[in-house]
This record gives sequence, C-alpha cells and structure tokens, in this order.
Amino acid sequence: MKWLFTVLLTALAIALSVPSAWAQQQTGEIFGKVTDESGAVLPGATVTLTGPSLLQPLTAVTSETGSFQFPRLEVGTYNVRFELTGFKTVIKEGLRVTVGFSANASTQLGVSAVQETVTVTGATPVVDMKETGTKQTFTLEQLQSIPSARDPWVILQQTAGIAMDRENIGGNMSGQQSNYVSRGGNPTNNKWSIDGVDMTDLAATGSSSVYYDFDAFQEMTINTGGVDVTQQTGGVGINLVTKSGGDSFKGSSRLYDTNSRFESNNITDAQRAKGATTGNPIQDIQDYGIEMGGPVKKGRAWIWGSYGKQNVKVGVINFYQPDATCQGIKASPLDFSIKANNDCLNTDLTLLETTNLKGEVQLFKGNKFNAYNLFNKKERNARNASDTTPIESTQRQGAITSAYGANGWISGPNPTYKFGDQWVLSDRTLLDVQYSHVGGNFILDFHDPLLADVQPTLIVAGTINGRSGTQSVNIRPANSLTANMNYFLPGRLGGDHAFKFGGYWRDNYARTISVTGGHATARFPTSVSNDCAALAAANPNDVTRWCAANLTRDGDTIYKLANISAYVQDTLTHGRATFQLGLRYDHNHDRALGASIAANPILPQWLPAITFDGADPSVRFNDFSPRVGMTYDVTGNGKTIAHANYARYFGQVGTGGISGQINPVTAASVRFPWTDANGDKVIQANEVLTGLDNVLNFTGNYDPANPSAVTTSNTIDPNYKNDRTDEFIVGVDREVGHGFAVGANYIWRSYDNFTFLDTVGLEPSDFTLRTSTPTCTNATARCDTVSYYAANFPAPGTVNETNFTRDQYNRGFNGFELTGRKRMSNHWMLNGSFAFNSTKVHNGFAGAAANTFAEDPTNLATRNGFQYDYATAGSGLGNVYVNAKWLVKLSGLYNLPGNVNVSAFYNARQGYPFEPFILVGRGNGVGNANVLLDNVGENRLPNYQNVDFHVERPVVFGRAHFVPSVDLFNVSNNNTIQALQRQQNAATANNISAVVAPRVLRFGVRVSW
Repeated sequence: MKWLFTVLLTALAIALSVPSAWAQQQTGEIFGKVTDESGAVLPGATVTLTGPSLLQPLTAVTSETGSFQFPRLEVGTYNVRFELTGFKTVIKEGLRVTVGFSANASTQLGVSAVQETVTVTGATPVVDMKETGTKQTFTLEQLQSIPSARDPWVILQQTAGIAMDRENIGGNMSGQQSNYVSRGGNPTNNKWSIDGVDMTDLAATGSSSVYYDFDAFQEMTINTGGVDVTQQTGGVGINLVTKSGGDSFKGSSRLYDTNSRFESNNITDAQRAKGATTGNPIQDIQDYGIEMGGPVKKGRAWIWGSYGKQNVKVGVINFYQPDATCQGIKASPLDFSIKANNDCLNTDLTLLETTNLKGEVQLFKGNKFNAYNLFNKKERNARNASDTTPIESTQRQGAITSAYGANGWISGPNPTYKFGDQWVLSDRTLLDVQYSHVGGNFILDFHDPLLADVQPTLIVAGTINGRSGTQSVNIRPANSLTANMNYFLPGRLGGDHAFKFGGYWRDNYARTISVTGGHATARFPTSVSNDCAALAAANPNDVTRWCAANLTRDGDTIYKLANISAYVQDTLTHGRATFQLGLRYDHNHDRALGASIAANPILPQWLPAITFDGADPSVRFNDFSPRVGMTYDVTGNGKTIAHANYARYFGQVGTGGISGQINPVTAASVRFPWTDANGDKVIQANEVLTGLDNVLNFTGNYDPANPSAVTTSNTIDPNYKNDRTDEFIVGVDREVGHGFAVGANYIWRSYDNFTFLDTVGLEPSDFTLRTSTPTCTNATARCDTVSYYAANFPAPGTVNETNFTRDQYNRGFNGFELTGRKRMSNHWMLNGSFAFNSTKVHNGFAGAAANTFAEDPTNLATRNGFQYDYATAGSGLGNVYVNAKWLVKLSGLYNLPGNVNVSAFYNARQGYPFEPFILVGRGNGVGNANVLLDNVGENRLPNYQNVDFHVERPVVFGRAHFVPSVDLFNVSNNNTIQALQRQQNAATANNISAVVAPRVLRFGVRVSW
C-alpha cells in the first residue's frame, strides 16, 4: 500500500502543476446584511471574502435589501471586507466556519469623507441563526486536546444524547466499530461521510465502510436531529472533514504509546469469583503517523496527504492461550494472581493503516477542481474473541485478494476515490458536482485454514462456541454521482430566499460468501462431554433434550441496490424570522442477482446443490419527506434564537434489505436430533434423526419440505413500505458570554412502518401457554417458574415480508437536552450536555421484535409499554442492551500559567438493562424460548461514570510546535460491570462477561510546523 500511496502522491503532484485537479468538503456559509448607522440597508456594497481555505478571494455585491451570502464554504477561518463609496471600509477578521454553521457577518458602515478602514476581530457568532435542529461540532482543538482514544466513535461518545454500546478506555476497544443509539432510533439509519463522500456501508447498514486516521481530521460534526433535506434518514449523521493544503507548507506528526506497564488492576476478589478472572487489559497500543500539505502553485493549486498506523493489542476477559499452563490457570483462575491470568490471555490484535491524499486547483476564475483518495487496511487476528468464543472459533480479518476484483479498486486495502468540480456562476449562484467510488471489502476467515473442514461445537447452555468457526467473504463497492446548486434570491416574495437544489444517484453492490467449518455445528445441551446417545435413550419422546446436528449449506448472496434522490429547500429570511421549507424524494430498488451453491456433503438430500438465476421483488420505495423549520431572533441581536422543526424521515435501505427474503442462496441450515452413536463428537449422516417431524429449526430462505427449490416460497407484500420516523423539536439557544452559549431542546419522535416477517399460516392463537420450572446449578441464579408459549404444530416455512401496522408495533420517544459550549478564549473552553429521554415500545401484536417468530406471544407482557432495548453484537461484545434514560457529558480545557494545558472528559449514564432469562426447549421448529424474568428496563446494571484527564505543554522552536502530553484514562480506576451472562439455568448464570478496563497512562508527542 505504501508504494501505491507514493505513486498516487507523485502523480497528483504532477497533475496539479498544470491547470487541472479540487476537494469538495462538508461546508458552512457566511451571510448577512449591510446597513448604515441608522439601520437603512445599503445595496451595492462590495463584500470580499478571503481566508486560508480559499485558493482565490470570493466577491459579492449586496442586493437591494442589503443582503449577501457565501454558501458552501469549506471549514476554516475567513476575513470579510465591506466597501462602499462614501462609507468607511470595515474588515471583520477571524470569522470561523464549521460544518453546517451559518455565520452571520451583518455589518454597519459609517459615513466617511476620507478613506478610512475599521478592523473588527473575534466577531464569529456562537449561535447559529438558521439552525433548526440539533448538532455538535468538534474542532481541531477539541479533537487533539480533550482526552480520548482517538477514533470517531469516542467522539460520538462526547455528543449529547448518544449512548454507546461499549466504553473505550485508553483505546482498549479501538479498531472496532462501536454501536450507538440516539433518541430511540435504529442504528441502521445512521449515516457516515468524509469530505462529502457517503461512506455508509449498506450491507452492514448504518456502519462505516472503513476506518480512519484520526489526525487527518480538521473537524467532526455530528447531527442528531432536525436535519435538512440533504439527509434521508433520522439517524445520527457523522460528517468528517479532513485537512487540506494551503499557500504555505504545514503539517504534523505524532507518536502515542499505551502500555500494560502503566496500567492498574481494577478487578476485585468478589468480581473474580463471579467470572471476571482477568479483566480487559491493554497489552500495548501504538499510534503514529504524519500529515502535511502545501502549495503546488500559490493561489492556484494545493496538495495534502497523510499516513497513519495503529497497532492495538488487548486482552479479552477469560480469553486464554491454549497451552497447558494457561489452560491450567483457566481451570482454576482464582488460585492465581490477576497478573498471572492476564499474562495468559491471548492477544486480540488489530492493525489499522490509513493513507489520505487530496489536491485542489483553480482551473479558471470561479471554478475549482478537487480529487481525494483514501486507502484503509484493517487486520485482526481474533475477531469475536470472548469468554464464550475461544481462539479456534474466532476469525482472522483482512482485505480480500485480487481473485475477487481489481486491486486498488475492488480488492486490497479499502479504496475510496472522489472527483468533483465547484463553479461559482455568479455571486448568487453556485454549482458543484461530484463522483465517488468506495470499494468496501474484507474477509473474516477461519482462524487456521485447517479448520475449514472441522465442525464447530456449541454448548447451548451459555452459548459457548468451540473447535472451529466460520468464514465470510464480503465485497461491497459503491459508486455515486452527486449534484448541488445554491441560488440566492433576495428581496422577493416577502424576504430573502436561499434555495438549495440537489440530488444523487448511488449504485451499491454487495456479495457475501459464507461457509461453516465442516458444514455442520455439533450442539450439546450443557457440555461437549455430554453423552448424546445416553441423552437420546433417556428421552425417547422429547427430542428437544437431545444433542442436535445443525447442518449448513454455504451462502453466496449478490445484491444490487439503486438509490436515487432529489431535494429542494428554500430558506426564507424575513425580519427576525427565518423559515426553512424543504421536500426530499428517495427511490430505492433492491434486486437479488444469480449464484450457484454446492450441496451439504453430509446430508445432500436435505441441503442439495442449487442454481439461482436472480430475482426482482418488484417492490420499489418512492418516499417523499417534508422538512419544515423556523428560527426567531428573540432579542434582535442574534444572541437568543428560538427554533422549531418538523421532519419526516424514511429508513436507509440496505443491500438485500428487500430482495433478501426471496433469495434461495442465502446461507441455510436445518437442525435435527443427533445421537453421536460412535461418541466421536462429529456429525455423521447415520447418526442424525431426519424427517420433517424431527426438524428442530431451520434458517435461511429454505423450506425443508421442498429442499431443492431454486425459488423460495417467500413473498413480499406489493404494498410493502419503508420504515418511517416523524420528529418534532422545539428549543432555544442563548449566547451568555463571549463565545459561550447554552441551549435547551425538547424532542419528540414516533417510529412506525417496521418490517414484519409474517410467517404464513401462523398466528398468535396457534401457540399454547405453558409453564416450566428450570433446574439451576448456579447459586446466584434466579430459578423462577416461567410461562412461555409453544407452537401447536410445526412452524410453516413461508414468510411474507410486509409491515406491522401501527397498532401491532411502534415506538415513541420523548426527550429533553441541555447543552453548553464555549469556544477557546480567555484561556478555557467547554462542551457539556445533559439528556433525559424515554423510548417505549408498543406491542399490540404478539412478541414483535422479541422472538424468532413475531407471532410468538412469549415475552409480550415484559416488553409491551416498556423501554426499547437495542441489542448490540459483534467484535466479541454481547449481552449489552443499549438504553439509558439519562446521560451526562462534560469536557473542557484550561490553559494554566506557563502555557500548560489541562483538560478532562467526564462521562456518566444510567446503567443499561440487564435481561436475565430462562431457556426453555421447544419443538415444532420455533426454536428455544428465552423467557425474560423482568420487564425491560426495570432491572439494570450499575450506573456508569468515568473521568479521563490530559495534560500537555507546547514548546516552540521557530516555526515548529513540540507538544509532549500525558493522558490518564479511568482516573478513579472504576470497575463498573458492563455485561453479565443472562441465562439463569446455565452454570455461568450472572457471571461477569465485561468490565470497564482499568486505569492506564498514555504518553504522546505531537510535532506541528
């Protein structure tokens, strides 16, 4: 990858030395009105904009209403010059533009008979007079100087109202994508972009398709609600802005190291006795890189690039090395010290390597061309490592090879390319267009290639994996074309109008090849040592108590998804009021392409080879989303702004999100009772009790009654709709001091039109209420007699994809947020928030979103009317349900005498729900029942709070700034439990599976020039 980066850098430098090559970034604007000292408007004044982010100055002439506008400005600091014959010239210096911020530069000009210039500095407003929603911007100062684990996900953790699924202490969770929930929404509706390129992975909908170099960022802006027509969904919008070149050479480099030598122990004897024998220790984390840029030709062409690398080595609780010594410690962990246990942990290694390259050139007056490239490589040696997934069942992660597509475009380190052009047609009209390609790809491979033929094991009690694992090859390129136009029309139809027109086309391709080791999983009720033949003999009439053979057929799914959108918005300013009226249209068309799959070699008659020609579900979403907002300048000086917003959003459709239901070449499985007659723990055909009456479970678009079908019996409702969110926000922002503002917002949301996989021929009335009294072996377990529902007949295999009616299932959110923010001035800055919210689910129909089959009434009583509990998964994390009714976040920096900077981040929230359950075996193909013992949200883990601390002392050598720093994470060395084993009738009941990582020091140095 390094040689390719060098070649691209050289080629782009050569290209930019002649008139060709641009970077369209996420943008803000400067606007205002020019008046005389009496308040009368001044048309015809010349307004000139300059700044380090501009290749050449921009000029506008005030309209007949005295107004002017500079839209779509890149992030940076600007100077605005106002000139009109007979008046003093005024220069406003240091106006700061951030993503989505509208900076009001309104100015009064005094009469002057002689040439006179007045300079005003530090005039950047802190309250946005046009903002109708809620967002937070993190500047370069905050990104670099507030203590964090240095990735975008930990910045999300600092954002008002966002609840994360994990706590990243000093980087122990870095290199993995955290899941997060805001305002009761689906994480699948979250959006990622970098420099205007949509980086959202639509095969893992809502996640980012790549990882990033933290020091490449100039700024991050995170939208949590009230977004305008440019965003389809109501999810969190993460806007990343990279640095760029300029008319002078500048850059920085860094080196950070976090090592176990400077790490404390926070595990108590009581926690060790409950399964936390090791904690989650950092072994070593190294983070280093360089970024630099400058002119190819001053005032004409710039270039910038970066290289960053992270080596993250951590231990995972109870994830022991396989050698005899360490397995001995694992067998009796309490007989050994924490250090001895930690020294025996496998290394969960993540390598991230990222390059960025950007160039801009002024082709001719008013026209700018930009090119951007990003390569990102991620390698991991033990994905999904946990106390229930040993090393042999983990996966190795890396990039796919060129066997699946062209290196640098489809395969190899994840490639991203962007080419765009921006044209200032006049001081009232701006047009920009952009093409981008994101070549997302990765493989999750067997930990050892020899395990491809080895059947995994699964201990049902405790969901404990073993012996082998699975493989998944993922190919996810996306191409998009975007166009936007801004048009300023002042003094018409009741005020000044700022129109925004735009749209995009995006083509998404996703192929997933999935394989299970040995084509089957051997399932044991309580231990791999279970005598399966004896269990079968002892329970001849209850096969749910037997061991089971879960036979699999490989999957090869290929999907094509077309997204087309168009939007228009008018921002009307009249007096103190600003109105936003917008409408967005989205078209989504998802198709399944053809593929062929080999038969399961153990029981080919049940899972035969099939060839699929592809299918079009003939369902297309055509969604219209209105957006209406207003602001009012209460005091008339721009310091107190009241705002309100109504928005309708529709869901983000993933590849296969519609057509996946009618694709027969998904990974499929069928489960039968198994005797293991020869006792070798390996499934053979003659040991499996087959027959339709003995089907315990089946998955994928597969019908055991018609196993050779090359089409599915599944259907999609022709009236199937996209999921929908309605939102209303009302609030106020007040500037209480220079650069210091506070805000308050009330947010209401309603979610409906959720997908309903309706099993044809199965209704809630087809289940019978039963009770079960479990056998528990753990002294801490709750062994309550539980009520559950069992199917009266084998579950049908046909599903109709449709929508829940609002009466059947919906969610409602009510929340209140307080925020405070102060820019760096007078030696300090601050960012804080308090959020109180509640998201309740309303289940009018059976166990919607609660069980394998939505028709199953089990758990209806413990969910209906209670809290929404998003269940996170992946990266070795489980048993975490993201829901906190209150969250507090506070960060700040103070510049002490001697130019010593101290900063801290305080993070607190309510503990997430703990959901203990009793597992009850059931037949008729509806799967086991996990019967909840508590109403969701009424039993919670301990509240969480944490403080991180940072100190740095910049030293200046000529043009270079040398900044040594020390970070102390988890200052109090808290050991808050993050997850417990939930199954009460398992030996591991209530064992700790995740604890906050201990206090640790990070040493770093950053050099800028």
